[in-house]
Amino acid sequence: MPRPSQRVEQDELRARMRAVGMSHDEIAIEFARRYHYRPRAAHRHARGWTQTQAANHINAHAARVGLDPDGAAPMTGPKLSELENWPLPNNRRRPTPQILALLAEVYDTSIHNLIDLDDREHFGPADLLLIDKTSRTARPQPVELSGQARRQSRTDAGAMVELTAARGTRSLVELCTSPIGRLPEATTGSMRWESVSTTEAVDKITRDDLSLDRREAARAMADVIVGAALLEGAERWLNTIEPPARQRRAAGVGDEEIEQIELAARTFRAWDNQFGGGLRRKAVVGQLAEIADELRDFSHPQSLTRRLHGVMADLAETAATMSWDSGQGGLAQRYYLLALRSAKAADDPVFCANILAGMARQQFYLGRTTEGLELVRLAQDVAGGPQATPAVRAMLFTREAWAYAQQGRLSAFRRATGRAQDAFRDVDPAVEPHWISYFDQAELAGVTGGRLLDIAHQAPEYADEAATWLSQAVRARGGGSVRSTALDQLGHAEIRLVQGEFDEAARLGHAAVTTVEQTRSSRVRVKLGQFYRHAETRTSARPIAELCGRIKPMLRAEDTAAKYET
Repeated sequence: MPRPSQRVEQDELRARMRAVGMSHDEIAIEFARRYHYRPRAAHRHARGWTQTQAANHINAHAARVGLDPDGAAPMTGPKLSELENWPLPNNRRRPTPQILALLAEVYDTSIHNLIDLDDREHFGPADLLLIDKTSRTARPQPVELSGQARRQSRTDAGAMVELTAARGTRSLVELCTSPIGRLPEATTGSMRWESVSTTEAVDKITRDDLSLDRREAARAMADVIVGAALLEGAERWLNTIEPPARQRRAAGVGDEEIEQIELAARTFRAWDNQFGGGLRRKAVVGQLAEIADELRDFSHPQSLTRRLHGVMADLAETAATMSWDSGQGGLAQRYYLLALRSAKAADDPVFCANILAGMARQQFYLGRTTEGLELVRLAQDVAGGPQATPAVRAMLFTREAWAYAQQGRLSAFRRATGRAQDAFRDVDPAVEPHWISYFDQAELAGVTGGRLLDIAHQAPEYADEAATWLSQAVRARGGGSVRSTALDQLGHAEIRLVQGEFDEAARLGHAAVTTVEQTRSSRVRVKLGQFYRHAETRTSARPIAELCGRIKPMLRAEDTAAKYET
């Protein structure tokens, strides 16, 4: 009986090791031992990627975090091969600490796991200094770069170069010591947000946010928490007991005023869902600060206190999505955490689940699949039972499917997507909470098609199915959400590129760009850059070349605008 190929043997070994719960780091160690791979190659094989597939993941991650805003896709299979084999003779492509940080981020490992004795003996003193200053247990942290930093990270030829040196994951304690969200030492001791009331945490962050100008805020909010610090922090906040309130005045808002505040919160959320881009973010933050003042200064009946905490959670979550959509990922995460704490105080576990799902989506955009999936599972636990409505359950299943798509687990993706569709059949808009109204048939089709698009880049046989879902999403959108329409249209055009239908891709692409021009959404601009990267490789087709000619100035203008904001 012929011996199976090495690829088949490795696939079987990887599956066995994953089945018993072994990590990719452990698989890489075994692959290095058994197949004599260098560390960087071992970690790639541990995930079952070819060099071209790994290069695609690296380029996609670089685009997501702003390191490749023009969509130049500089990493290729041959370049990665040289990086893996350095320092072999005549191999001049040295893996700098910054490139190692990027590889570690994509492979979800430590920089130290990607180098061996040969590397250390050939690194220069400056490289070794940076590497040795990096924790051996910490994963690199995604950094959202300003326009100036993005330009400094590229050569004239558009090749990806130096990322900032990798740092360890920040804890929530460190998070609170940034200019936004720093609480007085006298009141917090170790500066743990859970040691103060929700209203005090909201008050401090919103007022600092409103008082700092855009440049100061961008510098202060660059970091996004990942890893155990995020997961443990979220669970801790879900279990925090609100500290006793101090003596307050008896007079406060009544039912009529709260109804007006709740209506304002819904209006802000509808505005964000329709346009994106954070155009009214400061107004939302100002209203959030006012609610914190009301809860801090006045006492209310228990039912009204719960409603005020509920509207505070609603506003904080809207502030989070607006902040993220205006390119302030770290600030968005702070508002997500405040929303989670407020929803807990309002005794609204289903809205807690919705907030956790938003936090998971942010992690997926950063390529942090493991953290995102853990947040989704926490959300499903929190909203378990009959209290979760069909639309909420369907939304959570689509977030679970998102993780499986990023992991390449197609059977699990199918299972979760099927559950989402089954749950959605039972949706009754009359009984669904107002904040889930965005999750309609168009949204279900859009997120399903978007994940199939991701899969189709590696497995083109899924392209037809992706095109069907995305076409359905575009037809169903109507004029209710410019941001979501733009994302679906760009996805629809992109899948036609995959299918080789260049004339149709160009037609759809021009329609998508027209929609993109109507929103300032950062997420839409990132997606536009990703689409441009794919389209640029097909410019031998004249319609695609003309489309790229239209998109390129938009990406440059966005980068120039970022320069003057930072």
